[in-house]
Amino acid sequence: MKSLKAKGIVKCLSCGDALFREHDGVKCNQGHDVCTDCCKTLVENILSEPETKIPAECSLCKVKLNSVRLEMQMTPDQLEVYLMYKAMKDVDPKVDKVMSCPFCKYFEIWAKANSSNFFYCKKQDCKKGSCSVCFKEFKVPKGMAVTEDELGKMKEEGGMLTHHKCYEYKDVKEDWDKAIESGTKRCCPECKVGGIKDDACTHMICDNCNTVWCYFCGKKESDLDKSDPNGNIFKHNEDWEINDKRCPMYLTQIGQIDDRWSCDSDKEAKAFFHKLLTYKNIRNFYRKYKKREFKELCKVFISVENHGFNNQEIFFMNLTKIIRES
Repeated sequence: MKSLKAKGIVKCLSCGDALFREHDGVKCNQGHDVCTDCCKTLVENILSEPETKIPAECSLCKVKLNSVRLEMQMTPDQLEVYLMYKAMKDVDPKVDKVMSCPFCKYFEIWAKANSSNFFYCKKQDCKKGSCSVCFKEFKVPKGMAVTEDELGKMKEEGGMLTHHKCYEYKDVKEDWDKAIESGTKRCCPECKVGGIKDDACTHMICDNCNTVWCYFCGKKESDLDKSDPNGNIFKHNEDWEINDKRCPMYLTQIGQIDDRWSCDSDKEAKAFFHKLLTYKNIRNFYRKYKKREFKELCKVFISVENHGFNNQEIFFMNLTKIIRES
């Protein structure tokens, strides 16, 4: 009796349905097959977390999937998103950068040295101009010969020529954005992919590179202070109440010795943790830039002026993560 494979029949890895060997779905190099119906779920799953799931891998053997076959399973909108994230992974960040239109999924790869702060979308049904710093739209001139009327509009508030201020404060704005972003998420110490933990413990395993690390201090397992230097991450949690080089396994444990922290809700404790990180980053930002520079930044970027953080707390709050008894 011949096996299914001998008859040219294979099985879908997801649903188990029989497929012809030369089917229209996805196949990895190890011979694992996914039918076209299950590919729809596969694509949705990949695009739900594109930062960590692109390039796509076989769910069984972790071998990279054939990108051409995978792209054939996507809708035009899905393909645009996929190609943008794929480009972001493929470029060398030291040499190139991915620039995208804020109003559609069109993107381009620019040399990092490119200092232009104007982005012109070439997608037929968009074709909008935008500032690459503040991402706001401006009216694109019809041609090189600009009329006096058009030039006047370009100088009006929100016009193309007003965005030179954005470029002037580009570096300061980038520092501000980094301060906020790095306070609202944690990045894997190995591959730098960022995210926010779930409601479980502080032990993390990176979905992208499988590094084991501590969410609280941000260090990978091999760099952690432990009660047993050869032990695993659990040894990093021992005596955290009295040792400031150690971290708790759960954020809700901290409230036992520091009443600023919630003992009952991991969600509240996590929010307080990221508040401390963000406020510390903003405090350092204020120390780096003069008050006048920050005022100018607020004038140029309304989002910075309306940041919503409590400046009294930023300046005077004790930002020590855990206040231990001395």
